[in-house]
Amino acid sequence: MDKNSFLVSLSESDRTAFGKQDFIAQSTPQKVFSAIWAVESEVNNGGFSQYFQNESAESAGFVAEALDMIGASKTAEICRHAIATAFPSGLPTDPEEVRTTASEFSQEIEENLSEIDNEFFAYPNDLTGLLFVYVSQHPEEFGDIPA
Repeated sequence: MDKNSFLVSLSESDRTAFGKQDFIAQSTPQKVFSAIWAVESEVNNGGFSQYFQNESAESAGFVAEALDMIGASKTAEICRHAIATAFPSGLPTDPEEVRTTASEFSQEIEENLSEIDNEFFAYPNDLTGLLFVYVSQHPEEFGDIPA
């Protein structure tokens, strides 16, 4: 099994938010996985604007920290920039407020986020590789990595 296939399987398991486990109830390693999986999935599918409008908004306050924890500091900075651009007064703590605000972004914010999307798409960090290493360091949370 390759790294990406393993991570996709994990994302569909009951050990992650995508597997329907509540993000808030997750352990820190599970939150790291779920936050990174959410931002990568959503931004690749519809940009940061979509990321902030969907359920993934629940992880927005933790995503940069999660990226730093796996060694993806350049991608963490991109996420911090997106958050600061989208929420100049600060990211709301309530995910519903994040989603509501995101659904009302001005054209200027949308355009600025689109530029930041392109920075994200350049993949300054190997998220698959870094996330795989992180997950493999936490078998108590994610199980053993198949050979």
